[in-house]
Amino acid sequence: MVGDPETRFDAIQAAVAAAFPIQEVGFLDGRPAFTIQPGPDVKERFLRLRRDLEPLEVLPLLREREGKTVILLVARPPAGRTEWALPLGLFLATLVTTLIAGAINTSGGGSVAHLIGSGLAFSLSLMAILVCHEMGHKVVSIRRGIDASLPFFIPMVPIPGLGSGTLGAVILTRSPAPNRDALIELGASGPIAGFIAAIPFLIYGAAHSSVVARSALVSPVCSFSSPRLVDFLVNWLLHPDPSSGVIFHPVLFAGWFGLLVTAINLLPASMLDGGHVMRALFGSRVHLVLSIAAAGVAWYFRYWPMAVLILLLLRRGHPGPLDDISPPTAGHIAMAAALVVIFALSAVPLDVTCQ
Repeated sequence: MVGDPETRFDAIQAAVAAAFPIQEVGFLDGRPAFTIQPGPDVKERFLRLRRDLEPLEVLPLLREREGKTVILLVARPPAGRTEWALPLGLFLATLVTTLIAGAINTSGGGSVAHLIGSGLAFSLSLMAILVCHEMGHKVVSIRRGIDASLPFFIPMVPIPGLGSGTLGAVILTRSPAPNRDALIELGASGPIAGFIAAIPFLIYGAAHSSVVARSALVSPVCSFSSPRLVDFLVNWLLHPDPSSGVIFHPVLFAGWFGLLVTAINLLPASMLDGGHVMRALFGSRVHLVLSIAAAGVAWYFRYWPMAVLILLLLRRGHPGPLDDISPPTAGHIAMAAALVVIFALSAVPLDVTCQ
């Protein structure tokens, strides 16, 4: 690190000049700014500049301003310390709450051993899906040099009927994604990993669920809508007729919740996974419009707390990637398109009827 301010600025300017031809030096939005000539390979050059500026404790932002390409400088946030105690404690607490939720939502009750077994089947399956989702984000953050925390799982008081014992998990990012490709990867990796992880649990759970006549069901019975993927697997593996009901195996119930978490995260709003992807594809203005639309979709699907949260976060916006100019590759656009399919297979209205 260079201590003297003038010497430090000279080092920063030299690093920028080594990456791009500088046309003008000044200030913009109260920050040091370099008007540059982008030239070819701008994405790769910017990544090298980002690495070169790390010892100087600044981050470059590549932006378009009034028809010019500029590099703005912001202070590099201090590297976060990896904290283990709180994430581990929340993980263990969520294991307990999901186990209780799986037990109390077991159809027909049963012995204590049966309830514990059902609770474990539900809890371990759901937690495995959520861990894969969050580790998808974590792996991308490490690969792309994004400073991110370990996942924080969110336990919830188990609710009879449809409670899962958890509100999912979050990873806190302390530094922006380097470019649009990385932002798409950061947003898409969790839903893709979680969706893929859910498939074997859904297949196993559907195969071990029971088809019974509706007249044989013991009250109270709760019925709820299912995602398209769950409906497909149940019809494919069990062939229930319209007059029958399906009693979900706890593992299928866990997969159902795993798809619900995936769908909620894919809403194209704010700092949700879908919001990251839409911000990378379409920029800040479209991201704002999509966030408002996503709040409406969340309300329609009865994700009421999420709809309110999205509206509350509208003013915060999205910081975007460091390089907000270089377009995403065709492969990353295809990755984003795959999320539309995943959302269509995973989304389900929270329509629960108990009688």
